[in-house]
Amino acid sequence: MDEAEAGSPARKGDERRHRLRLRLLFDGAYAMIEPFFDPDQGWAGQPLEHLAYRIVRENFPELNAEEVHLLVVAAHRVYIERNPDRSGHLPRPEELRRVVFRC
Repeated sequence: MDEAEAGSPARKGDERRHRLRLRLLFDGAYAMIEPFFDPDQGWAGQPLEHLAYRIVRENFPELNAEEVHLLVVAAHRVYIERNPDRSGHLPRPEELRRVVFRC
């Protein structure tokens, strides 16, 4: 596994961000799971953000559980930032618990 895949910057000084592979997947993952954060898409007033984990896991099987969690939490945070008036029903990102997948 090379440094970019391991989550390290490509070269010291060039890139300060980590997990570049996840950053490349983020836009696609966000587009898939954004509807689960929308209050109009809930079931009996309950948000469906827990289904985001399943969608990410099914569409990106190469990701481990930690990477799936990181993508969902990042998408959750972005949704709240982009939709402050439509995100009061969601728990704060730091309140999200890890979902454990059993095969």
